[in-house]
Amino acid sequence: MKRIFLLMLPMAFSMNVQAYHVDIADTVCVRHREYFKERWETVQPAYLTDVVSVSTWKDNWFLSVSSGTSAFLGSPLGCEDLFGRMKPILAVAAGKWFTPAIGGRLSYQGFRFKDSRLETQSYQFCHADLLWNVLAGLDRGNTPCRWSLIPYAGAGIIHHKGNGHHPFALSYGVQGRYRLTDRFHLLAELGGATTFKDFDSYGVSNQFGDNLVGLTAGISFTIGKTGWRKVIDPVPHIRQNEELAVHTLCLAGKNRELQKSNAMNLAIIAELKKILELEGLLDRYADKLSGLSGNAESETTSSGYPRNNYSGLNSLRARLNQSPLTEVGDSTASAHSVAHTNGQAVSQRQHTYHWDSDASQSVSDSLYVGAPIYFFFILNTDRLTDTSQLINLDGIARIANKHGLHIRVSGAADNATGNETLNKSLGLYRAEYIKVQLIKRAVPDSHIEIVSEGGIDDYSPNEANRNACVRLLAPQN
Repeated sequence: MKRIFLLMLPMAFSMNVQAYHVDIADTVCVRHREYFKERWETVQPAYLTDVVSVSTWKDNWFLSVSSGTSAFLGSPLGCEDLFGRMKPILAVAAGKWFTPAIGGRLSYQGFRFKDSRLETQSYQFCHADLLWNVLAGLDRGNTPCRWSLIPYAGAGIIHHKGNGHHPFALSYGVQGRYRLTDRFHLLAELGGATTFKDFDSYGVSNQFGDNLVGLTAGISFTIGKTGWRKVIDPVPHIRQNEELAVHTLCLAGKNRELQKSNAMNLAIIAELKKILELEGLLDRYADKLSGLSGNAESETTSSGYPRNNYSGLNSLRARLNQSPLTEVGDSTASAHSVAHTNGQAVSQRQHTYHWDSDASQSVSDSLYVGAPIYFFFILNTDRLTDTSQLINLDGIARIANKHGLHIRVSGAADNATGNETLNKSLGLYRAEYIKVQLIKRAVPDSHIEIVSEGGIDDYSPNEANRNACVRLLAPQN
């Protein structure tokens, strides 16, 4: 048997080395670490070329004012030349740019014109136009082009003040714009309007023929937010997500393989312990086996808070389910034991309890029954690090209520942070939180005692000292 053990022990050491010092060589799943280090970094945004988001309703509005001269060209034309027909014109417009290339406006213009009889008349023209900036594609990044060439077309109503006519009219033209600042632009516009021939009282009413041609210059002012938001190119982000997803799946598969290997190592170590125990050599090799077991278990459990397997609670629960707790000598016991809680002596009546004929246990020297259960909290709060810990309170409450046991909750904080007063209060808050949870599970308030241990450094890592310890106590008479 010794020979068998001596042969298996080197195998266990070699398997341990292979399991925890594996060089990943799968070229499909894992590339160079530098490659994935770059992939894990945040992708710098790249913008689509010549693509912007549509302006919101309150952005890129504008007001413009311009003046100049206009000439009426009607049917009949009359004897005056173009320069003799010129009269002043005033124009006001308000509009909005929906994109760098597309916009719209409402415009009012009018003043004087000479009709076909060369008589001076007054008119007003209200029209809506669709604007198209043909130079918008020359923008670079977030800086718009300084020049804009904007053809437009629209329709409206033109009113002749002398004869009262107000026929439908078409508007059209081209506007040149020069950017002084982000909000101010210089304007120059050559435009025209076409309406029916009887606008000046001469001609038929069902044919287009009367025209107004104008040349104006002015200034435009932008209201609200100026500029345009570029659209981020999603392709680099999608590509990074796909690569990292594949990498994650491959690492998950590798982790499953390592877990299987680790489980096999633990099984071999357990068998070695049995052999050593039979051969009487367990003490000699205990340190080496504990080192192997510690390495294997550390790979299967996450670092951080210590794990409690609750073996004491499970054992207590099993014994209580098998045989009810029976008190012996309740009427005859006269001796008293002294228990210390928070430095104060508490006198208790001595009791003896037994579980069944095969397993008996005396608690005359201690108030506690079973193993303590720990609950861990977030730094400087009374919130659990993981709410799944509350499932343990269900079993504690069920046993306490079934057998009339009392519960002591001790709250604590780590003494590496805070001060003595704060840690004392924090420990009490954490114990109070567990007490409230136990009361919700039907444990009587009178059966729960809470104390604060203040700041402690009993456990490692330091986070483990931020806990509340729950213990079951024997019934007190």
